[in-house]
Amino acid sequence: MRERGVKGNPVLDKLMKLKYRINDAYKDGRDTDKSDKTWVMEEITNLRQGGWLSATKMKVANEMWSKYGG
Repeated sequence: MRERGVKGNPVLDKLMKLKYRINDAYKDGRDTDKSDKTWVMEEITNLRQGGWLSATKMKVANEMWSKYGG
């Protein structure tokens, strides 16, 4: 797995790593859901524009992290 991310914002860094984990799963031929990556990308954009991640969205991200081997 690639180690990339944004330093200084741990939530944004975690979402970036999740995005790369989804990409790696796709490249490895594992079952992936395009809506998962779309959701992660939307949340990354939201955070970069000064938004925040609610507790519910954090739970969704954590479930995806488990789904993709985190």
